[in-house]
Amino acid sequence: MSSSLHRKILRKKSRPDSAWRKLVFSDGERPTGLEPTKKIPLATFIQMSDLHICDFKSPARLEFIDRLADPDNPMSNLIPYVGTYRAQEFLTTQVLEAMVDAINEISHGPMSGTPIDAVVITGDVIDNAQYNELRWYKNILDGGTVNPKSGNKDSKDDYTSSDSHQFDSHYYHPDGAPSGVESNRPHALYGFPSFKGLENAAEKIFSARGLRHTWFAVHGNHDALMQGTIAPSKELNELVTGSVKLTGIKEHNHLGELFADFGEVGPAKYPGIDRFETVTTYPDKRRALVDLNDWIEIHCECNHDHGLDIEQKSTAYWYRNINEHIRLIALDTVNKYGGWQGCIHREQFEWLSDLLKASTNKYVVLTSHHPLQDLFNGYVPENLTSAEPALKDEIMALLENFPNVILWFSGHVHDHRISQRRKSDGSHAFWEIRTGSNIDWPQQSRAIEILKAENNHIVIGTSVIDHSGPLNFKGTHAELDDPIALAGFSRELAANDWQRHRPGTHSFESLEGELSDRNVWLWAPDPLL
Repeated sequence: MSSSLHRKILRKKSRPDSAWRKLVFSDGERPTGLEPTKKIPLATFIQMSDLHICDFKSPARLEFIDRLADPDNPMSNLIPYVGTYRAQEFLTTQVLEAMVDAINEISHGPMSGTPIDAVVITGDVIDNAQYNELRWYKNILDGGTVNPKSGNKDSKDDYTSSDSHQFDSHYYHPDGAPSGVESNRPHALYGFPSFKGLENAAEKIFSARGLRHTWFAVHGNHDALMQGTIAPSKELNELVTGSVKLTGIKEHNHLGELFADFGEVGPAKYPGIDRFETVTTYPDKRRALVDLNDWIEIHCECNHDHGLDIEQKSTAYWYRNINEHIRLIALDTVNKYGGWQGCIHREQFEWLSDLLKASTNKYVVLTSHHPLQDLFNGYVPENLTSAEPALKDEIMALLENFPNVILWFSGHVHDHRISQRRKSDGSHAFWEIRTGSNIDWPQQSRAIEILKAENNHIVIGTSVIDHSGPLNFKGTHAELDDPIALAGFSRELAANDWQRHRPGTHSFESLEGELSDRNVWLWAPDPLL
């Protein structure tokens, strides 16, 4: 059994008078639930989710609205979390490299010892729906040179923070405040450390190892929509590739307009650029917004077979027969018209219905970016004749007809959560597994092992996986030159996110989940017997 099942990373105060928490390993965390005595392997996956490879200098990003959720902001009780800025977002490429490094060390399921069939990445592989982010992500997975820099690519010393060419104390500045400038708030209020040279180290070219397992990807809302919410347009593409960086809203009532048009359910749009405060920044055509064909092409160029005929590779939904027993069905739950919550568009729903009817002799595993609970975005523009998308109740009604659906695993919420989905009569339907993100605490992935067990049961073993970044970062020259060490510091930053020191769905504890959401054996009757 893997040593990762015998430890848990804990957040500990470095000293009583400091808000900064160091990370330490605990004594152990063995799986809950009954371990089967009979283990006949069906399939073993590793799930990564919500990588959010981020061009943190992108002109169109809205970091400034994140300040509304700061604990001392008068609006924080009304808006406890926004998520448009994170102190660690400048290190996302290094975190993915460290996660790939850790997963490459896993050749067999840690709970059953069965070989890994595939790594499945459940969406939001990028953050701003930009092509340069997509290339960074793909280069890391394929292996080779990664240049995680945008803007003035030829300069060796042009780091510009999220507020572009000016110092704003609300953001984390890794090198500390400039000479003669008051310390920034993350340092002064929350004990964040500074390390000279870290800013430029984050943009250094590095050589990626490449993921050695077969891998597949699922489409997420941040892969398709600006800020994960707004459908790309010609105007937005000009903004994101241009030389004007958004830094604030000019008037308070414009902020209300922004929130009104920036929601879970479409329609969603940016206010006019005249409503924003701006600064000049470096233009970069490599930031061009991704369309669906870009996303599909970059995943097919390396012969990652979707399991479909070639003419069907115009969609981001697909299926793959993992072996003679298991069919993996990947759903595209992005509402292409806007809004960050999901749906299944009608043509895909009909495809899914037909495919399930043709799959009754196999165990079916569903995967998607959004979990079933968040498939409630039925928006379609009034000027289109498109049929209304399928939402969670209709989807669940369909799945109730197919007891051979044994599992649905997803991401999107950035937390670890496991639940049992039940049919309308109260009986077991299938297990649902959500896995946390690479960008937020605790920066973990998950192994999912599906087995036949004794007494005519199916059992699913799940265990979380830490990336290979070290627990503590000292800012040495060797660490600054090492993307794995930088990933360790990203995890420390995520463990000290000042907006998560409060109870609720966005707290550290909620993201971690309970023990039974992490390392656990899940049982259900075998539906094919």
